[in-house]
Amino acid sequence: MGLKKSQAFYSDFIISTFIFAVILLIYFAYIADLPNRDAVSLGNLITDAKAISSSLMSPGQPSNWNANNVIRAGFVDSNNKIDNAKFTELNKISYNKSKKLFSTNYDYFAFFANESGDAQNIEGFCGFGSAEVNISYNIKAAYYYKDEDKLRQFMTDAFEADIYQYQSEQDIDELIQNIGNYNFIVIESPEFSTSTFNSIRDDIEDWASSGGIFMLSARPVAAQGRQLLGAKFYKVSGDAGSDKPATVVREDEFVAFNYADQIIFNQVYYIEDTLIGSNLFDIARLNESDVEIEDIMDNKIAIARWPYGEGKVLFFSDFDADYLAGDFQQALEASTKKWIKARCLPVDISRIKREKLVKFERLLVYNSDIVKMVLYLWQ
Repeated sequence: MGLKKSQAFYSDFIISTFIFAVILLIYFAYIADLPNRDAVSLGNLITDAKAISSSLMSPGQPSNWNANNVIRAGFVDSNNKIDNAKFTELNKISYNKSKKLFSTNYDYFAFFANESGDAQNIEGFCGFGSAEVNISYNIKAAYYYKDEDKLRQFMTDAFEADIYQYQSEQDIDELIQNIGNYNFIVIESPEFSTSTFNSIRDDIEDWASSGGIFMLSARPVAAQGRQLLGAKFYKVSGDAGSDKPATVVREDEFVAFNYADQIIFNQVYYIEDTLIGSNLFDIARLNESDVEIEDIMDNKIAIARWPYGEGKVLFFSDFDADYLAGDFQQALEASTKKWIKARCLPVDISRIKREKLVKFERLLVYNSDIVKMVLYLWQ
């Protein structure tokens, strides 16, 4: 009996030893193969980085592609110059869709640097790609709203703006007391009482004249025809005061709407020029009863921008609208970033989670300046 137990024990020992030996072989084979695996993985990253860079540095396909019909995403012409319109279209493409266009499973982020190595604002954007990389602008912003808050989330996300919400007429006082701290202020549909408006008008005009960037929807005061920053503000009265179409009468280098396109505003306000003169750049006008754009050119102004002293002003009839050629909110946000021309803060990728990372750089021209495109790709 003892002999059988010894034989069974011996057999179990042999089998266990064999299994252990196999495990050791597999382990050491895996360890030995790790450098090869790392090399293959890194090689794939480099290959994808080159392919993405080549795509971006091309004109793209089709030749006049947009975010809806793009086959190959590229924004550089034959003279190695950034095509501003195509670059803007690229930023309308969702991140997941862009990865499919670039045929990569890796995460990526790209930005531009000037000759000094500083991150460069290109058409309002400090970079594009993975949301894991935080980009921010070197600007101090404030946002005030009353009943509508269409730009509140955008102002918070893009500029970390201080938010002022209407509770009573006195709430604007806090913003006015701090107005000297801000470079950029957005006020959405305020319609202050006449007394409140009269008490803050000089402060706003002095601030803007000294270089402030001011953006406004609707009218600053509930009364008709009150003047601010060189223009008088009105609301279309009666039943016609809502859901009224306007037409883009001039394409603008900052405001991203196409000539002759239609915008349907939820609430309809307009301005009249009093002191601006030839510096007024009217972008969209209300259709009223006209159909032909030649007639619409002389109608009430629904979108416009103009300088005011050392500062500048951008007016929208409403921040709530439908843009028949695209996404109004998206166009509005892109226009805002481009118009304010805020400097970009340094791009920091140190917080992204990655196992391997490659960096690819290419030189190209933005307007008349040489810039460097920096592309990161990681696993």
